[in-house]
Amino acid sequence: MQKLQTLDDARVEFDESCLVQAIDIDLPHALCPTLLFGVTATMPIAPPAGNRTPACFRALPPNLPRLHRLYDWLGSIYPPDRTAAETHFVDCASSNTPCSETYRVQLPDGTLRYLKSAGANYRNADGTLRTTGIVWDVTGDVVMTQTLRNAKENTDIKNAELELALDELSNREQDLEELSSRLDLALDSYNCGIWESNPVTHIETWDARMCQLHGVPFTDGRILAADWIELIHPDDREHAKLSSYHFTENFLPDPLVVRVPQPDGSIRYIRSIGKVHTMRDGSKKVVGIAFDVTQDAILTRELKAAKDEADAKNAELELAKSRIEHNSLHDPLTLLANRRKLDVELDRLSRSSHNERQKFSILHLDLDRFKQINDTLGHAAGDAMLVHASRILSRNVRSGDIVARIGGDEFVILATDNSSAEEISQLAQRIIAEFHQPIDFEGFACRCGVSIGIAQASGMNVDARRTLVNADIALYRAKGMGRNRYEFFTQNLQAEIVSHKRTADEVLTGIDNDEFIAFYQPQFDARTNQLTGVEALIRWNHPHHGILAPDRFLKIAEDLNVSAALDHIVLQTVLKDKMRWAALGVRVPKVSVNVSSKRLNDEALIDTLQTLAIVPGEISFELVESIFLDESEAAATSNLERIKELGIDIEIDDFGTGHTSIVSLLKLKPKRLKIDRQLVMPILTSPQERALVRSIIDIARSLGVETVAEGVETMQHASLLRELGCDLLQGYAFARPLSFDDFTAAAHAGWRRAAA
Repeated sequence: MQKLQTLDDARVEFDESCLVQAIDIDLPHALCPTLLFGVTATMPIAPPAGNRTPACFRALPPNLPRLHRLYDWLGSIYPPDRTAAETHFVDCASSNTPCSETYRVQLPDGTLRYLKSAGANYRNADGTLRTTGIVWDVTGDVVMTQTLRNAKENTDIKNAELELALDELSNREQDLEELSSRLDLALDSYNCGIWESNPVTHIETWDARMCQLHGVPFTDGRILAADWIELIHPDDREHAKLSSYHFTENFLPDPLVVRVPQPDGSIRYIRSIGKVHTMRDGSKKVVGIAFDVTQDAILTRELKAAKDEADAKNAELELAKSRIEHNSLHDPLTLLANRRKLDVELDRLSRSSHNERQKFSILHLDLDRFKQINDTLGHAAGDAMLVHASRILSRNVRSGDIVARIGGDEFVILATDNSSAEEISQLAQRIIAEFHQPIDFEGFACRCGVSIGIAQASGMNVDARRTLVNADIALYRAKGMGRNRYEFFTQNLQAEIVSHKRTADEVLTGIDNDEFIAFYQPQFDARTNQLTGVEALIRWNHPHHGILAPDRFLKIAEDLNVSAALDHIVLQTVLKDKMRWAALGVRVPKVSVNVSSKRLNDEALIDTLQTLAIVPGEISFELVESIFLDESEAAATSNLERIKELGIDIEIDDFGTGHTSIVSLLKLKPKRLKIDRQLVMPILTSPQERALVRSIIDIARSLGVETVAEGVETMQHASLLRELGCDLLQGYAFARPLSFDDFTAAAHAGWRRAAA
């Protein structure tokens, strides 16, 4: 059969006169209201028997006619269901299959009812297609079905949720079992006990491990808190009680560590940790664990002991470091600051002067005659004098001043209190005055003076170290001016020092360049006027200033400690010149050479002399009178004897100005005494000086010692000295000091013009 596409197609195909005939259906109207229908191209609707229209059909047009068109019936279907119903009936008619469709209709009051239409297709005698069926209300069935379906869905959801909950519960039970197993393993591994405490009843419940930790047998695990306290070491009980009190008051105390004596007499350290837990009924209990920390406690104790020992050693090291630092900054003898400490303070002053004006004074002090005390009475006496000096300085300075010992007998005072020059002068005077007072050392009265150099500085960017140098310059001047005094640094003094430094450098250069030479002043026999010898006098042939006398450089040479080197240069020059004179036919019987105390105390002097070609009796060493006052120099005493053994005569220079005793003359046995020019010059006018010179000559003659008069300026002096019995004469009346060439020429001329 050709498929029908629409109801219009059905209407064309079938005879519109085809009517629906009633079909008896055995369904009670009360239980299942029905409506019979038959359809060809049109669909008249037949109402139920008795013309009773159930409420479910009231959606149809009122006064439903016997014959009604299909489209009017479809129009009564609830719109959302209309298309599906139409499509279903068309498809069934086209395929000649029974139809069965459920759809909704909307009643006048707005409610929806579910109707079900069911029918079958057959052909009339004329071959036309006819569909006959019934419509009945299935609202109750649909609602029941939906209710059951919803209930089933809810039940399925609940069942699924229940299954998930059961699965989760099962998983949790497994996790709890695993966790419990792990917890038991951990508790066993660490020997941890579990305890529970009731803050109200004060009853505790322990497991077996807890009892084992405390050395008590396990029964039911119940124990009174008081009994637990008794198990603890007496010294830890108060601490344990306090911890229990905190739990009772709902505090969370720190973990408790107590000592528990064991039955075998050992001590076990037990650490307890607990937490307050609130039960469902509102009651509280404390649950916790306890474990053995004996090894940890022992290790902690050992570590603490080691730490305490280390701390003690560190403290000792810090103390030692502090002492070392203190000692490195202080003099151990006087306990004053040392040079390093002074340098630190000087640098601090210099730095602070970059930001603010500074004014300070530096006093550089040097003890006079300290070496004499140290050498004659020993180092203990010297140390006592240094301590005495430190006390004098410390009690005379102000609290902010610094006193430092920077050398053997050198001290420095750093006064940073803006003192004026007058105040510093008064300080220096007080110090000098106190040094005049002697101190007793083992029955000896020890006294030494002090020389002080002072330098002051003020302003910004001050160089404190330069100020110390200036104080040292002033000290040098004070010692040069006679010692036991103080001097302030001035710019003029600075200029002198610069000149002194320049000269010192030139002296050293002159030694290297052989600029030092010998001049010779002849000595004549007082009776015959014959040449008996010469005195070799050092001169400096300066490259810029010409020939310079000793007063221009000898003091500087002594400061440079090169006077012995100059003595050696002169001696070597004399020996060479004697050979040259001999070659020129000039006879020089003897040459006197000045020897300094440094040279005489040189332990290598004799070895050096033995290397020189010295003819016995032709060389004399002139020694200043002060040398013989010091008998403590073993090297000098030994050298004097060895010098005479080498055939070198000894002469005492400048006799009469020092303190040489007759005993010293007898011991030394010199060849000659040279009467100082200070005694010779006034003899023409001073009877006292003349008598003194006569006495010296008489003493020398009585000892078999020749006398030489220095500074014979006139022939009147020569005549008087001859009358007094002097043996040899030396001075400008006969000849000035001469160079080698001039001496040679004068000798060849018979000394006629040597004094000119």
